Amino acid sequence: MDNQLMLGLQSQRVLQRRMDVAANNLANVATTGFKADGMLLEEAERTTAHADADPREIRFVRDIGVMHNMEQGPIAMTGNTLDVALEGEGFFMVQGPDGQTMYTRDGAFSLTGEGRLVTSDGRAVLSSGGAPIVLDPQGETPVIGRDGAISVAGVEAGRIGVANFAAPGALAKVGDNLWDAQGQAAGEFQGVVLQGALEGSNVRPVLELTRLIEISRAYQSAAKIVSNADDLRQRAIERLAR
Repeated sequence: MDNQLMLGLQSQRVLQRRMDVAANNLANVATTGFKADGMLLEEAERTTAHADADPREIRFVRDIGVMHNMEQGPIAMTGNTLDVALEGEGFFMVQGPDGQTMYTRDGAFSLTGEGRLVTSDGRAVLSSGGAPIVLDPQGETPVIGRDGAISVAGVEAGRIGVANFAAPGALAKVGDNLWDAQGQAAGEFQGVVLQGALEGSNVRPVLELTRLIEISRAYQSAAKIVSNADDLRQRAIERLAR
């Protein structure tokens, strides 16, 4: 395959990946506690492309992964008793699909009919000891302190589990607004728990929309390079046949 085709196809592949990431960010502008992603790129060490004229070296860029923007999202007061936001680094501890501990920044909690404190998608919110939190659904309105302690009628009924990590950006997204610790040990939360508030997504929609437009234009240019290279090859084959 000639260099023009290789460069065009490689550019399309990387641009497609960048477009997927930017589109996912835009789709989660309104997702509570969502953290925006960005592409990590590096120059490929080796390539089979070469040129007879200067510059003789042709280099490719490849994606090596996704980085997470862990900046604090905007905090909005909702007034709902069981809405909770984290100010500072940290994650709420919740029960994952297989019973393991997972983590989230989405603090839109509610009570089931049995009194279990759950996330917006029904996952059990865990205490600092790792057990599901159960409150009296007919009891008084719970008060959640800045340390996550839940008090009902002046008596502590539980404490929301909040974990901190030395390298939060190294956590892995696993879907449903959940994070996997990837083997990191959970440390003590150093921030503040805010009752009656939710943290919004830290996605910047104008920036992501501009990025999508730029990527789309670059992709069209790469597609044109591939198309032109294919046309040149086809004409060369026809001439040789004649």
